[in-house]
Parts: sequence; structure tokens; C-alpha cells
Amino acid sequence: MLIFGAYQQRSLVMHWVRGLLVFALGLAVYFFSETSLIYGRHSAYIATSVTIIALGVSLFANGIRLLRGYRVYRYRTLVVITVMLAGNAVMINMYLPDRWLLLFNLTALMYVFGHATRSLVGHGKDFVAHVFWLCCSLFALVSLMLAVLAVKVVLTDDSHLHTFPHWPIHAYLTTFMMLSMVTVTSLLLLVMHVRAQAGLQAIATMDGLTGVLNRRGLQEAATRMQAVSQRLRLPMGMLMVDLDYFKKVNDVYGHLVGDVVLKSCAGTIRAALRGGDVIGRYGGEEFCVLMPNTGEHEAMILAERIRRIIEVTPVNIAGVESMRSETQAIKCTVSVGAVSSETVGYVLEGLFSAADQNLYKAKKEGRNRIASNVEQLQAKSAEESKPAKRHASLIA
Repeated sequence: MLIFGAYQQRSLVMHWVRGLLVFALGLAVYFFSETSLIYGRHSAYIATSVTIIALGVSLFANGIRLLRGYRVYRYRTLVVITVMLAGNAVMINMYLPDRWLLLFNLTALMYVFGHATRSLVGHGKDFVAHVFWLCCSLFALVSLMLAVLAVKVVLTDDSHLHTFPHWPIHAYLTTFMMLSMVTVTSLLLLVMHVRAQAGLQAIATMDGLTGVLNRRGLQEAATRMQAVSQRLRLPMGMLMVDLDYFKKVNDVYGHLVGDVVLKSCAGTIRAALRGGDVIGRYGGEEFCVLMPNTGEHEAMILAERIRRIIEVTPVNIAGVESMRSETQAIKCTVSVGAVSSETVGYVLEGLFSAADQNLYKAKKEGRNRIASNVEQLQAKSAEESKPAKRHASLIA
């Protein structure tokens, strides 16, 4: 079932399929060596099975590295198998003591499992990183059990070493190796499923051109931010940023240049934001910025920063195929409508509507400027302070 599931994923996990099949073949040879149907030296069958198992684990580790986005060292598998085949052949033909043959093969197995362990080291604190750490721990335990077995081989005298194939530790080690491979395969398939779902979610909520949230993703982010801000009684700010005269850019330079301008401005706005701020493409050339714990004055400051940076940062359009002139860069400006929950409340429709109205006001007043509700906030503060002043005068 695991092999079939991995095969359905195609591409990178084909290494897993090959690795699991070869690993299973190695186990089959090992179990065959425990029967009475074998002829010749028993250690030759064990060495053969260990070599095949090492090949399977190496192929499996290549699949892990490919999944993690690391460079796949395919030659490492060939070197390990070549060294193991040559070493086992020389030792068996020279009738060297079984102790050296066993230590040689155990060391090779520790190496391939250690290589797989290193490829599984997790980074970060998300679910996928925890899964990689779990897989890493399982392979590390296999390496530790192999190390314990190697130490036991070193400390055992020659008379007792002849009973090596019948040591109980073999059953435990073989079972744990099989369970580890099965568990790691299952978990990595789960990781691929999680990543596929995350990729679909990103496609559904990200704007393909600019790399920021699309209208749907922006609405979801605004809903979450509004719920948290209202529950904690923190102000929530919003900016509507619109490129000035963008239609002229498309008409004069072409739509490919317009796409470059949109991407550049989106990147500029995103770079100017603070941690926790969210940017999305609200429509055509219009962007929306969501700002948690941000009042009217802070929203104006951030809006002015964005306006100023875009004004002084020309967009490089050299090399665009659709260029109809020799212009190397375009200077862009934006109009910004700023608002916060301090003046319009926490209702999302009210925030979007007020920000859009302020944007229209900024464009009506000449573009390349900011419009906000700061005057309303100041008037509201003045009205709230009048009763306090009147009460103070009565007391006096």
C-alpha cells in the first residue's frame, strides 16, 4: 500500500519506491539465510542481504533529499555499494574472521542510516518540521541500535561469535528497521499531502502577478484581524493605495510594462510594511494594506512612508519586450486613503468603504497625496474634552 501510494505521487518519490523494493529484497535474502535451504558460508548470505538493504536505504535517502530540496548525491549510493561489494568479496574469499566482516557491514549500514538521518533534520517549528524531526529520530535510533550491535560484536569472544546469526537482537533490530521505514514513508507522504494542500490554498489566495494576497485572501485576512482587534479592543488600520495614471502606462508602454510596474510597486509597498501588516491586491492597480494595532495617526505615517518611497523609486523597465520607446525607468506616484477603527468602528464593510472614500478624496484633490479621517478624530477628541472642561469650570 505504501509503495502504491508513493508511486501515485510519481517524480521525486520514485526514489522511495525503488528504495522500499530494494530494502524488501534485502530483507527477503536475510530471512532466506535463516532457513535450511542455504549452502556455503552463512556469512556470505548475510553480507549480501546487508548490501542490498544498504542500497535500498541509500535510494530512500536520495528521495528524502529531493523532497527537502537538497542536492541529490547519486554517486554516493554507487560508491557505498561498490565499496561494500568489493569489501565483502575480498573478506569472504580470503576467509577472514567473521568479526571483521560483521563490523564492516554494520559500519556501512550505520553510514547509510546516518546519511538518511542527516537529510531528515527539521528546520522551524511548524507541523512539517516536527514530522521531519520524528522521522530523523527514528533513523537515528536505528543507527544507535546498529552501533550497539557493533560494540557487542567487538566485545564477544570468537566461540560465542559463531552463534551471531541466532542472537535475539536480530529480531528486534530487523523489526525496528522495517517499522521505521514504513513509518517514515507514511509520514513523508503525509508531508507531501500537507504541502499540496498548502500549495492549493496559496494558489486560491495569492495573486499570481504580484505575489501578494488576492481579493479572497485579503478578505480572509481582514476577517481574522478584525476579530482579534475587536476582541482585544485594539485599533485596526487600513490603507487603500492606488497607482496614479496607470492606464496611461499601459497605453504608452504596453501591458507588459504595466505588469512590471504593478509587481515593482507591490514589492515596494511590502518592503515598507511592518511585521504583522498584510498587503493584498484589491483590484486592477489598487492595493489594500491591513494594519493591526494601528490608529489613525499611525496609519497616516505609514501611508506617507509608502507614498514617499514609491515617488522617489523609479521602476526599471529596461529590457521589456513590449517596450514602445527607449525609456529605461518610469516614475510612479500613488494616492492613499487611510482609515482606522478609531473613527469608523470595526465593521469591515465600513472600513473598506471609508478607505475607498478617502482614496477618492485624495485623487480628487490632485493625486500623489494622502487623505484620512484625522480631522474627524481631532474633532471627536475635542468634543469629548468639552464636558470635562465645563465640569472643571463649575467646580472652580
